[in-house]
Amino acid sequence: MNREKQPLLLPPNDSNNDNIERPVRDHWSGDNKDEGPALRDGAESETGSAHDGALFPSDYDNLIRRREDLEHPTSNFDTMVHLLKGNIGTGILAMPDAFLNAGLAVGVVGTLMMGAICTHCMHMLVNCAHELCRRNQAPYLTFSQVVHRSFKSGPVSLQPFSKLIRWIVNTFLIITQLGFCCVYFVFVGKNLKQVVDLYYPGYDLKWYLTALLVPMILLNWVKNLKYLTPVSLLAAILMSSGLGITFYYVLQGLPRIETVKLFAPLEKLPLFFGTAIYAFEGIGVVLPLENNMATPEAFGGPTGVLNTSMVIVACLYTAVGFFRLPPLW
Repeated sequence: MNREKQPLLLPPNDSNNDNIERPVRDHWSGDNKDEGPALRDGAESETGSAHDGALFPSDYDNLIRRREDLEHPTSNFDTMVHLLKGNIGTGILAMPDAFLNAGLAVGVVGTLMMGAICTHCMHMLVNCAHELCRRNQAPYLTFSQVVHRSFKSGPVSLQPFSKLIRWIVNTFLIITQLGFCCVYFVFVGKNLKQVVDLYYPGYDLKWYLTALLVPMILLNWVKNLKYLTPVSLLAAILMSSGLGITFYYVLQGLPRIETVKLFAPLEKLPLFFGTAIYAFEGIGVVLPLENNMATPEAFGGPTGVLNTSMVIVACLYTAVGFFRLPPLW
């Protein structure tokens, strides 16, 4: 029997089995020791075919209704606040430099296209997680567990690498988030120093970084996203205020369109893509946010939480780069 599973993202089929209910694991670690022989070997489960894509909608609805371990689920608004805060960071201030390396026309089209591609990849990640939850009868999966189970149910030649790839994904997630947090830490310290130096000059940057360490540690002790919502909301308000002040100065004395280059030299395009990719940094927070929602079915869809948030993010990035692009002379 062929142990190789079908692709994760299958088109919906008509079936009479839409109301079949399967047992759901309340807690699942993604390790092989917690799996039955059928799931571990890639065979069909006793309750139905793992290849029946038509069972996906009702099965996953049953799964999300039975997330009994979520004591404090987040609302759609809470999730959107976290998603906006997770995607809009210091990279937005680097967008003018990105546009300088691409040109006005390439910068606008390229930023919007990258926003669409990132959003599409986020949808693919969530859809794959849903399909793997259905196959493994798990209420939710983390980023690394999705990759692990994808390899485990993929081609036979790749199945032995499932544990290795999960370790690699976790390693890169740690490195990525550590890098982002270091940038934020230095950014906050330098800006705080500029303000305080107006009244009490002379303090070295390291003292500001040391002072910020205590509140940062306290914030990272909060593991519940519901409790972090007020903090993210306050951060979003302050960030919006800062962007509003920034746009107030940016929109003054705009250069004429003929003085702005539409296309930059081809050799500078990698600098544009590097800066823009750094700006779209939030794919690592997608699954944790969706897993903690009270209504995860509202996360996707044309007007769902994900699309709405990413449209705002892409438009903000494009606007900052567009209006702040320096003239040729």
